[in-house]
Amino acid sequence: NPDDDTPVYGKPVRIADGVMMCKPIVLTSGEWALPNSTWRETDYSAKMTVSADGGKTWTLRGAANNPAVVERSFDEHMIVERKDGSLWMLVRTNYGIGESVSSDRGKTWTDVTRSTIPHTSSRFFITRLASGRLLLIKHGKIDEKTGRSHLRAMLSDDDGKTWTGELLLDERAGISYPDAQQLPDGLVRMIYDYNRVTDKEILSACFREEDIRAGKIVSPGSFLRQRV
Repeated sequence: NPDDDTPVYGKPVRIADGVMMCKPIVLTSGEWALPNSTWRETDYSAKMTVSADGGKTWTLRGAANNPAVVERSFDEHMIVERKDGSLWMLVRTNYGIGESVSSDRGKTWTDVTRSTIPHTSSRFFITRLASGRLLLIKHGKIDEKTGRSHLRAMLSDDDGKTWTGELLLDERAGISYPDAQQLPDGLVRMIYDYNRVTDKEILSACFREEDIRAGKIVSPGSFLRQRV
């Protein structure tokens, strides 16, 4: 009853070790895949925990290892299922964004290595849109490493090999932690923070694929940098 004035919650149930900083996804098999992490405390910290019964039960399926302790950060990993059925994991590291791949539905993963996407050590966002394209939200252009500024949205038609369109969402320093969700009508709703310690602002943006391709807001109902 989430819309009631006094919603009632069930008994908390432990799902897995670690924390979940990013949303789960639904695989083509119908399974729910949850990215949970034990951060820098253990090897094989970037885990994938799976439910095959709509969230009633959860089982750790596998995990990726960042072999260099000095390069481990908070993981904050996200997983996308590629068109060939493999799983692609992007991981926050001290050098930026690392990557790992699983070809057996998440049971085993390659060691985390540097991706071709330069980035600061901060959370990014990636998801597959209803069109089949991947949406990536990161700091800086696709070939650029900046600080926590110049948050941009871009698209990929080939499962992350190349990226096109760059919509500048917010150019200011001190912006971070983007997260987004696509609505059934195609609109992408996004939130992020600005100077979380001083200004303590949460902002939102709404845009469509055509806005990203145009590099500016062109669709009705889209907007940038609105305070929540």
